Amino acid sequence: MKIALFYENLYEGVRISGRRMEDVLAKLRDAGLEMLYCSFDSLKRDRAELSRIMEKLGLGLEGVHGFCDFASDPETDKYREMIDLAADTGAGSFLIIPGMFASGNTHRDLERMVAGVRKAVAYGQKKKMPVLMEDFDGLLAPYNCIAGLKYFMESAEGLECAFDTGNFAAFHEDELEAFELFADQIRTVHLKDRTLSRRHEGDTPFVCADGKSVYACAVGSGYIRIAEILNRLKQRGYSGNVIAELYACDPRHVLTDAIDSVRWIKGRLQSE
Repeated sequence: MKIALFYENLYEGVRISGRRMEDVLAKLRDAGLEMLYCSFDSLKRDRAELSRIMEKLGLGLEGVHGFCDFASDPETDKYREMIDLAADTGAGSFLIIPGMFASGNTHRDLERMVAGVRKAVAYGQKKKMPVLMEDFDGLLAPYNCIAGLKYFMESAEGLECAFDTGNFAAFHEDELEAFELFADQIRTVHLKDRTLSRRHEGDTPFVCADGKSVYACAVGSGYIRIAEILNRLKQRGYSGNVIAELYACDPRHVLTDAIDSVRWIKGRLQSE
C-alpha cells in the first residue's frame, strides 16, 4: 500500500501559510507521502506545475475525482474529459460523483445517475481507466449510505469502490460492516477520521441525517476504526493504496494535520 493525500486539502493551507506547495509536499514526502490524489478541476488548472513538482519529488498520481450532474443533465458527456485527463496524467483510477437529487422526482433522478455511471464505466473501460464510486457524504446523494452505494455497485457492471472510512457517518452506519460488504470491490481507500467535537475554531461541521454534527480530523485522532480497517486490508492482501482525506479541517492547521496523518498511517502500515 502506498500513502496518498488529497491535493485540495493542502491548497488553502498553503495559501494561508505563505509557503510554497513544493516545499510542503517535500516535507510530506519525507514523512512518508508517496502519491497525490486530485480533483479534475484542480488537476486541469494546475497540471503543468503539479507535474513538475511531482516529477521532482518522485510522487505519483493515485487518482482523479470529479462531479457530473446526471440528474439535471442526463446527456452530459463531461465524464469523457475527466477520464481522458486521468488517463493522460497516469492516474490509477477515476472516481465519479454522479450528481445529487435535483427535483421532486427522486426515482427519475436516481435512474439518470445510474445510467450516467454506466456510460462512464463503459468509456473508462475503453480508455483502460477504472471508474469508481464512493459513499459520498452529501445528504442529497443517493449513494451516501450502505444501501445506496450497494445499489449503484450492483447496477453498473464493472464499477469499483473507493471506500471512504468516514462518510458512513451520514447515517451513523458501522464502517466495519460496510467494509466487509464492499471489500471485494475496493480499488482504493479514503482514510477520513471523525470526531464528535470541534478541535479548531475553523473546523467545519458535517451535519448528519439526524441533525447531529461530526467533524473531520487528522487520520488516527478520531473515533473511526481506521486501524482495524488497515489491519483487515493487510490480512486480505490488498494491493491498492490509501488516501488521507482532511476535507473540512481548519485550513490554518491542515498542514500539521496532513503530516500527522501521513506519519500515523505509515506507522500503522509498518506495524505487525
